[in-house]
Amino acid sequence: MIYLWLSILSSTGIYVLFKVRNQAKADLHGIILVNYFVAMLLGLINHNFNTFISVLQNATWLPIAGLIGFLFVVMFFLIGNSTLKAGMVVTTLATRMSMVFPIFFSMFFFDEQVSLVRLLKIALTLLAVILAIYQKPDKAIKRSAVFIPFILFVGSGSVDTLVKTAQHLFVPDNEIPIFSSVLFATSFVAALLALIVKKPQKTIFSRSSIQMGIGLGIANWGSLFFIMKALNYSRLDSSLVFGVNNLAIVSLSLILGYFVFSEKLSRVNIAGIILSVLSIILLIRY
Repeated sequence: MIYLWLSILSSTGIYVLFKVRNQAKADLHGIILVNYFVAMLLGLINHNFNTFISVLQNATWLPIAGLIGFLFVVMFFLIGNSTLKAGMVVTTLATRMSMVFPIFFSMFFFDEQVSLVRLLKIALTLLAVILAIYQKPDKAIKRSAVFIPFILFVGSGSVDTLVKTAQHLFVPDNEIPIFSSVLFATSFVAALLALIVKKPQKTIFSRSSIQMGIGLGIANWGSLFFIMKALNYSRLDSSLVFGVNNLAIVSLSLILGYFVFSEKLSRVNIAGIILSVLSIILLIRY
């Protein structure tokens, strides 16, 4: 279970760093580029050049690593666009509810247990997430803007499903670090190309953007590396791993937001956090 909790802490760290970034107003493009570069390097630690090349020559997972790395960047821009046009609440809901994709994919395509009790647990998990992040929208959402969160919902779910597929079918446990390195190298190149196309009019690298980029890179690498390890070693079915992972990230992020960043929590949110804790216990213990 240690890998699952490390994945949760890493993913929550991403949330904290973005909150700090919003307050510090460091350049986002610089942070993203440094982040992917650092995450790529972390995958190469403890592997010499000859080992790396040897693994790549025999790797069947190169296409899926490249695809996930590219989609990471696409999802990042979609989140920004969705937040701007549909609002933070709808965007967060779309991102978190996308866990239904890897959950049901794991259940029906990898022969995991399917029972009424399991389905009820998953339904309770989804309800807990909805209550935990629920807020009244500040403004009415235009019909044309609803399409963006829907794409984000499908895209985020597809990325998590691809990660599960890679872990289950293609990537041996000892190759996870190199897999992550190739994946984040693709993300770095894609983000760099996007930056070149946009042609920023100011310097994107500063002391704060580099520092936050390093922190984000460590957290980003950890969230991918540890979730793949958790899928291998947690002794839980993958559907339950994704459920616990998302529930814990949402709850821990909200708790930190309340105590560290003075964010408000409604009674509905508090009920959702309590329900999340109960759901995690049910998912793990029963």
